[in-house]
Amino acid sequence: MVETRSSTAANPQTIPDAAMESLLKQIADLTTEVAALKKGKSPDVRPEPSRPQSHWRDEPDEWENPWGGRGSFRPPYTKVEFPKFDGGDPRGWILKAEKYFRYYQTPEESKVDVAAMYLEGDALDLFAWVNSERTLLYWEELVKILQEQYGPAEFQNPDEYLGAVKQTGTVQEYRLEFAKRAARVKNWPEHCLLGIFLNGLKEELKADVRIHKPRSVYKAVSLALEYETKLGSMKTHKAQSFSAQNTKLPTQNRSPTTHSQQRLPPGSSQNTSSSSASVTQPQNSWDLQRQSRRENGLCFRCGERFYPGHRCKKFLTSNYGDG
Repeated sequence: MVETRSSTAANPQTIPDAAMESLLKQIADLTTEVAALKKGKSPDVRPEPSRPQSHWRDEPDEWENPWGGRGSFRPPYTKVEFPKFDGGDPRGWILKAEKYFRYYQTPEESKVDVAAMYLEGDALDLFAWVNSERTLLYWEELVKILQEQYGPAEFQNPDEYLGAVKQTGTVQEYRLEFAKRAARVKNWPEHCLLGIFLNGLKEELKADVRIHKPRSVYKAVSLALEYETKLGSMKTHKAQSFSAQNTKLPTQNRSPTTHSQQRLPPGSSQNTSSSSASVTQPQNSWDLQRQSRRENGLCFRCGERFYPGHRCKKFLTSNYGDG
């Protein structure tokens, strides 16, 4: 017999009353929990994304400005230490201190007090002495005092100091000195700095660098370094060639044989050779003297200056030989 839908629907399965009551109880419990959650937090509110926190303290909702007041101040996530200063060239310390003030948004009236806490040694003694005479209120006043006390003698005229720079050592040493002096001038155009750098180079490098017409100091420094290396290798090669020639000279310079030894007849004794040397030695001296006088334009007999029509005194007195 084939079953149809009508027959299936006519006989539905019956659910026990106990199971139905348990199911209804679970539905009621879930409804109660959902209602409690809705009362505690609205479903439309989304959780805020987590913000990166500082490595040394928690971030509050409203920031308290350490310099006074509340509002827009937000401390940076990276802690920066203020530099210390105990003397010497103050330019580097001033540069770091000003960056620190910008980083922490330090007010103008607090800069001197902050910087004074990091002075040490002679610099601290100088600040105490000046501050006892008059109270320093502004950062610019402290900077001027440190520059006058610890700055170089040429600091009063940095333009002239830069214009007098000259290369005395290597190109690298010259570059460092030029950069140190150029850092003290203001509003110098690039072509003026380039002219000063080229003018200060050594003569052996200046022409080679100028022929390339560099447009910046960086390019001129690169060219100067290359030519310095080239000249160094050439000088080394010349020195090696010169030393090689000097090592060959001692082998070529052999002791010459004396005229007396060359003119000795066969079978002559040592005594005759010594006597022959004593006889021939004055003759050799006279030959050298006569040759020297002729080379110097002198009469080889009397030693006076020789000229056309010269009458030799020795020739007239002794009537010896023909001049």
